[in-house]
Amino acid sequence: MKHRMRALLSAAAFVAAHAQAADDCSFVKKVELSSRQQTAVVSSGALEPCSTGSYAVRVYSTAHATPGFDTDDYVTGVLHARDGTVADAFTADLGARAPQALVVTTRSAGSGGYVGAQAYVTTPRAVRLVASVDGLAPDADVTAALRQALGKRRAAR
Repeated sequence: MKHRMRALLSAAAFVAAHAQAADDCSFVKKVELSSRQQTAVVSSGALEPCSTGSYAVRVYSTAHATPGFDTDDYVTGVLHARDGTVADAFTADLGARAPQALVVTTRSAGSGGYVGAQAYVTTPRAVRLVASVDGLAPDADVTAALRQALGKRRAAR
């Protein structure tokens, strides 16, 4: 019985240590999309490795929200694969097609620390990826790179 208890406690400690390690690189951020009366929540995949996995973009309507309850009315969401950790989420003006884009940036886990970014636009019932860039230098202007990618996408049509 004594050996069983030790084994059980050791197993519980092992599982708890690994569960904590999975959360060391987690990311969660709420971003207000005020002109659309929405809030977006960006979060990295739970229990995934830091260097690869996914992130979620969840969009909530704030049109009839009570202050402090801006994530009560879920509208839509999207999952996106990631190579690296999620570094930030913010809004940026990317021009006429994406005046209040939600931008999610990632940083590679390798020695170069390369940066990637995706830009999303939302409607009352959808979220859509409009531009994506990868392999940027760590100090790159991701907003400018996304504007350029969006312009190239438009020219290709």
